[in-house]
Amino acid sequence: MGSRKYLFLALTALALAGVLVYQNRKIRALEDTIETLRAAPTEKANPQTSQPPARDRKHDSPDASLGEKTGPEKSTAGNASGSRQVLEGLEEDSATDPRSYADRLQQLLADNPTDEEIAIACRFIFDKAADAQGLPDYALQEIYASQTDADLKRVIAQVLSQRGNDGLLMDQIAEAQATLKSAKPKDRLDALSQLGKIHSVHAVDAIAPFLQDSDSTVRVAALFALRDSGNQRHVGLAEPLTRDPDPSVSTLAGNVVSALRNLSSSARTGYSRSDIEAELPPLANP
Repeated sequence: MGSRKYLFLALTALALAGVLVYQNRKIRALEDTIETLRAAPTEKANPQTSQPPARDRKHDSPDASLGEKTGPEKSTAGNASGSRQVLEGLEEDSATDPRSYADRLQQLLADNPTDEEIAIACRFIFDKAADAQGLPDYALQEIYASQTDADLKRVIAQVLSQRGNDGLLMDQIAEAQATLKSAKPKDRLDALSQLGKIHSVHAVDAIAPFLQDSDSTVRVAALFALRDSGNQRHVGLAEPLTRDPDPSVSTLAGNVVSALRNLSSSARTGYSRSDIEAELPPLANP
C-alpha cells in the first residue's frame, strides 16, 4: 500500500507540473498574440514610389553608418562602429568633448533618429539617472518635448519620476487614457501595452476599466498591464476574471492573481533601476 501511495503522489505531482508548464506556455502564447496584434503594420510603403518608410531608408545604403549625421559637427554616433562605442563617446569627459550630455543627446537624436540611436539614448539616460547635475531635469524635459518615440519618452518619464518628478509620468498615463477611448481594439491594446511598460501603480486606475472590456483580447491585454503595474492591493481587480467565460482570460487571470499576491503593497509605488531597465529597448549593434 505504501508504494502505491507514493506512486500515486508522484503521478499527481507530475500531472500538476504538466498543467503548470501548459499554463505558462499558454500565457506566453497570449503575450505573443497581443504583441502580434499590436504590431500590425501602421507604416506602409508609398504605393507610387514603392519605397520603405523614412526610418528604413536610412539603412538602404551599404555605406550608411550608425547614427550618420550631416552638418559642421558630426555626431558621436558617426564616429563609432558599435552602440557601446557610441555610449562611451557620449560619456567622454569635458576635456575631450566640451558639449554637455544634453547637447550630445540632442545631436544623436537629430534628423529622424534610427531605432538603434533611440536605444542608445535610452540606455544613456538610464545610466545617468542618478546624475541630475550632469543631465538635469530641464534638459530631459526638453528632449522629451522634442522627440516622438514612445520608448524614449517613457524612459525619460521614468527617470524623472525616480528623481521625484512625476509630471511627465502622469502625462504618459493621460495620453494612454486618451487612446483607450478609441473604438478600435488595436488602439486600446497599444495603449494598455504602454501602460504596462510604465511599471507604476499610478497606471492601475487607467487599466482597471478595461478588465471588463467587451473584447476578450483587450481584457487579456488589460490583465498583462495590471500584472506589470499593480501589487497585492490590486488582487481584487483580477480575481473576478478567473471566472471569465473565455478560458484564455480566466487562465491568465489566475496567473495574474498569483503574481500580484507575491508583491508587497509598496511595490511599484516608486522606481528601482530594475523597473526602468526591464523596458529599455535592446541594443541591436553592441
